[in-house]
Amino acid sequence: MLAMGKSHGSLRGIEAKIEYHPVFEELGALYESWKRSAVNWMQTEKLSDSVVEKRLMKQFNIQWAWADSIATEARTCLSQLKTAKTNNITKLELQIKAKITAAQKLITKLEKTLKLATKKGFPHLQARNKFFHQLLGLKSKIQKIKCLKRKLKQLKNTERLHICFGSQKLFKAQHNLAENGYKTQEEWSVDWRKKRSGRFFCVGKSQPGGGTMLKVFPLQEYGLYQLEIQLPRALEDKYGQKIKLEFSVSDRSGRYRTTDLDYALNSLKPITISIFRREHKQDNWYIHLSTYVQEIPVVHTRKNGCLGIDFNADSISVTYVKWDGNIEYLEELPYQWKNQTTGQRQATMRNIVAEIVALSRFF
Repeated sequence: MLAMGKSHGSLRGIEAKIEYHPVFEELGALYESWKRSAVNWMQTEKLSDSVVEKRLMKQFNIQWAWADSIATEARTCLSQLKTAKTNNITKLELQIKAKITAAQKLITKLEKTLKLATKKGFPHLQARNKFFHQLLGLKSKIQKIKCLKRKLKQLKNTERLHICFGSQKLFKAQHNLAENGYKTQEEWSVDWRKKRSGRFFCVGKSQPGGGTMLKVFPLQEYGLYQLEIQLPRALEDKYGQKIKLEFSVSDRSGRYRTTDLDYALNSLKPITISIFRREHKQDNWYIHLSTYVQEIPVVHTRKNGCLGIDFNADSISVTYVKWDGNIEYLEELPYQWKNQTTGQRQATMRNIVAEIVALSRFF
């Protein structure tokens, strides 16, 4: 991704609602099923991407471009699983180390208490009860350490990496249907199949339309575009070779989405396209385009001075220093971090960044 960024420019993401077509349901289910097969082949048989692509083409009768996208996603999925495994191993090792340290400190403390109690006895009943509660706490810590060590050993010895395609919460819901709002197993199966479909993807290529099986073309009306989908052979008899759908892209505050997309199309930049269903938005379907735009060169001169930014516990200090090193302006931008949600913290940081940018423009 970094290498592509250097050669193509800055990565941009553009998302928009797209008109519905019944092929989405079938293609989404098939694509996700093919991807699960590819992940399985790569894990169990240690196949390379090229071998997986050939098997996908032969077994499911799909074009190379679809197979290439599926193999790319499968390989990415496996890489993420390996990274997650490494991170979990590190996390467990740190937990074990911390609990062993805590247990050792508690043992030292109990030894001192017991030594004094052997000579003089416990000063009162509460001290005696506290001692026995701490003993029980030590036993609990030791059991927890043993449990973590078993998990660590099992994780290190596990070669096959497991992933729940869909939702782990929904998968577990089948064992307690009534408690999770389902009357029958079939009712649960409908949601399960829906959760494991509803998305397909194609890697971008440097050619007209920005891709191979999914291409985008501008229409005459500003902000309106056409998505052309070349269907897998398995769906051609029912829907034909290609379908064309329209979607609109509008600019947002500080984001020139139509300009970015037009630049990518005119410059034959790769456009990686994903079509997916948003269940929390009335099951509407969306298109997401990832592409590259030209880097804007940074122009600066020491004659204009510089801004210094310092992070404090409850504020950010912004100082303007002139070209000769003298401070001309200082401002404290307060913020509240504790007892704030992630969204509130992000909003606070965005506002502060906007203020700092405004100061930099002014000076």
